[in-house]
Amino acid sequence: MPRTGNFGGFEFDEEVFTGMMQEADYWRTPIIASGIVQQDSSIMNLIGEQGNVATIPIYKPLNANESGMEALNNDGMTDNTPVEIRGDKQTCMLIQRMKAFKAKDFTKELTGADPMTLIRNKIAGYYAQVWEIELMNIAAAVLSVSGLSNHVLDLATESKSIEAGTIYDAEQAALGDMAEGLGLLVMHSMIYKEYKKMDMVDFSKYVVEGLIQKEIILPTIAGKHVLVTDNFTKNDTTYLTYLFGEGAFLSCDKNNYENQYTTNYDPETSAGIEKFYTKQGKVLHPNGLSLAVDNIAKESPTKAELGTTANWSLKFNEKNVKMGLIKSVANNTPTA
Repeated sequence: MPRTGNFGGFEFDEEVFTGMMQEADYWRTPIIASGIVQQDSSIMNLIGEQGNVATIPIYKPLNANESGMEALNNDGMTDNTPVEIRGDKQTCMLIQRMKAFKAKDFTKELTGADPMTLIRNKIAGYYAQVWEIELMNIAAAVLSVSGLSNHVLDLATESKSIEAGTIYDAEQAALGDMAEGLGLLVMHSMIYKEYKKMDMVDFSKYVVEGLIQKEIILPTIAGKHVLVTDNFTKNDTTYLTYLFGEGAFLSCDKNNYENQYTTNYDPETSAGIEKFYTKQGKVLHPNGLSLAVDNIAKESPTKAELGTTANWSLKFNEKNVKMGLIKSVANNTPTA
């Protein structure tokens, strides 16, 4: 039997609500459109029913320019001796977060014919912010890993602002001949304004698939989707512009919760309060790096632990890590 209750004066069915939440978009549209978060349900199989850590095997690419990997001359005399395929592993951990709410936070809005959807939209929007904060916190940490120093273009040390070619310079420095792999820019509104002044902002139509198909017009710069936010993108007077590529993060949702979304009624406090409890778990892992899980104190990593550079190590060739960072200052030159 489904667990039912009341929230905000409306009947609440946990099973129905959980299904609705699974259909909701957790990522803001530019992140969805850019494909930087790659869903991989097999990670949860590696974690198991009661685990929280997964080890993902990595096979090194076959590089014909690498010593020992050159093609041999088929001259009838040379032995075609097999070389062993080399591998490594990256370790990820399940991130679990929770939050409880009181019914009165929602009462004024729950006056429509579909209160379950209204509640769902509020909670989905809340967790979209939660996971965006986690993603950007992780990105800031891993971009300070020593092996990724080429992925940071620092103009701020010379008090320089962005120019028309800055994005291309950052791409080439980070990925070299694989520089076309970055598809999302996360930038401060001040930097976005500078690109608009340079007439570099275009708009493209994107179709979001789902229960209801909808068309959204998204800004692009240099062919990349743009997420404009004043969160995460400024440190004192330095502006931080992040570049992400498709598959920069691996992700999967924890789907074996008991009572993931549930209500409770407290008849004692303030003569009665309806409460709503939520929890979500997700692997959100920077592809190509490994988390030092022995450094994690409890069963779910804290934001501080995920934001500590020393807890991450590089496993991929740096050109295969699809992220970069531009540090710059504001351009205070007035427009002519």
